[in-house]
Amino acid sequence: MTRSAHASGIGGGPLLEAVSDVVGRPISKEGCSFAGKTDTANVRALLAANAVEVDGPEARADVEHRVFQTLPQIMAAGVAEGRFKYEELPGVRALLAELNSRPDVVQGLLTGNLEACCPVKLGAAGLDYSVFTLGAFGSDSADRNTLLPVAVAKYESLIGEAISPDRIVVIGDTPADVECATTHGARCLAVASGAYDRAALEATNATFCVNDLSDVQTVLGLLFDQGQYE
Repeated sequence: MTRSAHASGIGGGPLLEAVSDVVGRPISKEGCSFAGKTDTANVRALLAANAVEVDGPEARADVEHRVFQTLPQIMAAGVAEGRFKYEELPGVRALLAELNSRPDVVQGLLTGNLEACCPVKLGAAGLDYSVFTLGAFGSDSADRNTLLPVAVAKYESLIGEAISPDRIVVIGDTPADVECATTHGARCLAVASGAYDRAALEATNATFCVNDLSDVQTVLGLLFDQGQYE
């Protein structure tokens, strides 16, 4: 949905700055891939990759809690200072607007980012966070595959009715997004605008795959003309 256009600072990004700040020394991302993962999982990977000793689950939870407290502040300050910049990917704004205009659609944000970071990141890219009725976030769970049930539970509590998996479409740009959807019987529109090319995404169980979202009518055709919302 957004792309990091530039991230300077310790190691190259707000999460690295937050972890470095909490543990009291520079942290490297070497050997770690953040694509498709939750911030909780990424913090744990950084701690392990940088041999940060954490004495037991309670101590690790305390480190994570402190990182999560400081991360939104670091991101917001970095955006204000021009150190962190995020840009809208092609077609995202128009697609969100179109979906928001349809009474038969409830838009949710399912992301590995912390909930408190989402308004900052989307706002920096010029996207309206308020179009999302509900969300499931990296602050809800370290395991991305558990986030879709979180979103479904929020939907059913808010709307007051159950929703079948075949009426859910996850839009994402990593194999982890595809797995998050298909594990629970939902559909997935894979978008090759991130770290994975189209061939890699087509090798997954994605229901549909596109290069990007710039052709909004084609995307809407996939979403609405393939029987999901009949």
